[in-house]
Amino acid sequence: MSFDSCVDDERIFVRIIEPADKQNVKAVLQIAHGMAEHSLLYVDFAKHIASNGYAVAINDHLGHGKSVSSGGAYGYFGKGGCQNMVDDMHKLHILMRKDYPQVPYILMGHSMGSFLARAYTSQFKGELNGAIYSGTCGNHGKMNLALEKAISNAIVKKKGEKSHDKIFAKLSTVKFNSAFAPFRTPDDWLSSDANEVDKYTQDPLCGFDLTSSAYRDIAYLQSQISSSSWYKNVPDIPILMISGARDPVGEFGKGVKYVADRLKKSGHDVRLVIYPKASHVVLCETNKSEAYDEISKFLEDIVNK
Repeated sequence: MSFDSCVDDERIFVRIIEPADKQNVKAVLQIAHGMAEHSLLYVDFAKHIASNGYAVAINDHLGHGKSVSSGGAYGYFGKGGCQNMVDDMHKLHILMRKDYPQVPYILMGHSMGSFLARAYTSQFKGELNGAIYSGTCGNHGKMNLALEKAISNAIVKKKGEKSHDKIFAKLSTVKFNSAFAPFRTPDDWLSSDANEVDKYTQDPLCGFDLTSSAYRDIAYLQSQISSSSWYKNVPDIPILMISGARDPVGEFGKGVKYVADRLKKSGHDVRLVIYPKASHVVLCETNKSEAYDEISKFLEDIVNK
């Protein structure tokens, strides 16, 4: 299905995977995918979750997958930046609630999607019964984020919102992959499963370079979810944080643990799972069945609460 984005003249593409018995759905799981990927990558996982009695919905974000209109730009989020994607996620929530008004509702986000899910969790407090943050970031520090924002603002001002600049990849994906040298592909940091890495590398809808304004927008989003106010605004719901010990986005476990500890100190119910041999995408790792089971157990605990 698709729906009108909060950005004029854009449509948001959605995949919905439901169990055969729609009358007895246990809960809804909404998924926010990561940067430079799309919803199709999550279908196997969604089918597994749906087979256990859950309805799963995942949209392609603005600038991604089938949500890029003819003449649109990949890796461009619109004038409102990342908030546009959060608002589109909320639109999907409203649509799913029409079909499933009474069951628990859980939001899951991976990587950039986890940043969006963290923002969503604090903004729409009364709508969720649980949250899952996969492959999320730690605290980049005010000085680092200020520098990233200054660099990206300068480049956007000079070259335009839809421009591209090699410096952004050097500060993100190239930097992440350098930790896995000697590497086979530019995407070795994503998973230790070579087949999964190849699937991503060969997918024409994956791995594209974001626009300069999108990198700027993500820096502002990271600043938002790293602030003290974010921790205060997260509602009292169960949270699962799942990551790999070899994930550079989560500072190899250190950053993820930092976020989990701060949430716990502010009174939140947090379950932290870090897989020792896993990299960034735990749902595409050699031990992905463990991650599937961990998420399934988390959902069951919410349903049976």
